[in-house]
Amino acid sequence: MTGAEYIAEFLARVGSKHVFVLTGGACAFMIDAVERHPALAYTCFHHEQSAAMAADAVWRVTGKVGVAMATSGPGATNLITGIACSYFDSIPSLHITGQVNQRESNSYHGANVRQSGFQETKIAEMVKPITKYAVMVSTPEELRSELANAYAIASSGRRGPVLVDVPMDIQQMDIPGDVVLPPDLPIAAEPAETVAAALSATLSQARRPVALWGAGIGLAGVEHAVIDWLSTSELPFVSSWAGLSSFDNAHPNFLGQIGVYGNRGANFVLQNADAVIVLGSRLDNRQRSGNPRNFAIGAKVHVVDVDEEELRKYHNDGYSTNLFDFRQLPQVLKAVQPPKIDDTWRDYVAEMKDRYFGKERSTSALRLNTQSPYDAIRRINELVAEDAIVVADTGATVCWVHQAFKVKRHKLFTAGGNSPMGYALPAAIGAKVAAPGRQVIAISGDGGLHLNIHELQTIKHHNLPIAVIVMNNGSYGIIKQFQDSYCDSRYTASRDGFSLPDFGRLAEAYGIRYARIENVEEMTPDLFTAAGPVLIDVILSEHTLIEPKLEMGRPINDQYPYLPASEYAIGNRFVDYPRSEDFLKVLDDSDPGRDRNTRA
Repeated sequence: MTGAEYIAEFLARVGSKHVFVLTGGACAFMIDAVERHPALAYTCFHHEQSAAMAADAVWRVTGKVGVAMATSGPGATNLITGIACSYFDSIPSLHITGQVNQRESNSYHGANVRQSGFQETKIAEMVKPITKYAVMVSTPEELRSELANAYAIASSGRRGPVLVDVPMDIQQMDIPGDVVLPPDLPIAAEPAETVAAALSATLSQARRPVALWGAGIGLAGVEHAVIDWLSTSELPFVSSWAGLSSFDNAHPNFLGQIGVYGNRGANFVLQNADAVIVLGSRLDNRQRSGNPRNFAIGAKVHVVDVDEEELRKYHNDGYSTNLFDFRQLPQVLKAVQPPKIDDTWRDYVAEMKDRYFGKERSTSALRLNTQSPYDAIRRINELVAEDAIVVADTGATVCWVHQAFKVKRHKLFTAGGNSPMGYALPAAIGAKVAAPGRQVIAISGDGGLHLNIHELQTIKHHNLPIAVIVMNNGSYGIIKQFQDSYCDSRYTASRDGFSLPDFGRLAEAYGIRYARIENVEEMTPDLFTAAGPVLIDVILSEHTLIEPKLEMGRPINDQYPYLPASEYAIGNRFVDYPRSEDFLKVLDDSDPGRDRNTRA
């Protein structure tokens, strides 16, 4: 086998079926080998970052490592945004790039010039901060060993992306021997009995406990065991955005997602708990806010995670921590003693769920007499299949989706950590290619869609039955809302200074069916069951807000629009989060007509 053929055979041996590509001179041999391999297929994209985002989606919907290929130089550097999506969300993906012939490289010439070969770029060095492993191979034996090693690293411990850079001469050399398969790598972790004892100790002292469901549970494939434990222990639980897709959101113990854009009731419960058990969540600043000192101030916070560095960051917060391989979590949970939950806590939790769960509404749309994004998302939720794959983009759109969409057997995901504009469309293509039997929905904003809008042609070329939904508020809504709060509503570069096209004419240019939705009832089942792609244009006012949303300096249980003092006090029944006089003055100054009973 040549090096290129070896790569194709390796991919087939590890179970890959699809490779996402944009061709170029330095990767043409490898793509040709993929095309000739009977167990592999390739899908072309119009931008390498789209290929990387499609590869990111593969693991999320199938549990298999996604693969992207690109050429040297700009082809390789264009992968970076998609690679970062996988890195921050712990998604394993394999990126294989072509590189110039080694005899053309600057190292061959022995001079430290910027570039010797055409499009020569040290991509492995560039992506090291956003990969688990990145290497350029220089011999046939290195290709065999490093490809297997990189794949094993991507798939072990806290998973993530890897990159293998392959010079063109290696692609053409004969590769001796059989394919080297990825080894099993050990994972550093505390013993199961140690973790079980620690969690039992935390819960033994708790009377107002809550669990936080993080992405790590679903990534490890132990969601069924965790749900069983939560049901048996009667422990109420909340979730991060990335955790939402791993369980039926109608579970009686579930209260909603938490954080900056979280459900009010879920935030109140977490903030009033005396023990918070965090399973597989990194507690970023979209969950704890910019000031973690305001997070669960009356609780003992106990975090279990697979990444030692994530746990290290809590040392100054006084959290209890355990380093653990989540694949062994079912064994731990069987040994954890259930908490003794006070009846007053049970009643409070039930009240918070009844008051806030599934009750998201747009007061801005009501005031403007325009379409509510929450009603639109709930309508989509009603119309799509119970096991549909729903990919959300970024900005206001991703907030509305995660606030209002309730998962049953759906797969709902976004690139949560990197959160680039333009993710949803190529990720939806990757999802549909990897899971052709499932319905796929991409939900973007009118601004975000443009970052990878060329992939509408990819959908059209393959006639993929993907519903591309545009939440069209004619602006960058999440930035406008920020500017309302902190820039005296000067909409510089969020509404002013750019423009957006007629999406109907755009869909026509691509030969894609189009539907304009000015009322949610116009959204009908046939839009989601058509044989080909459709672009659904949901018309919103440019002044439609994300509600609720945390503003700077506040704890997550005090979101805008601000609740009246009486309701705020009911939510904070067990732990006091006072509103200072300075804060109340800011409220009054920013909105002189605001009801004074927001004071507390």
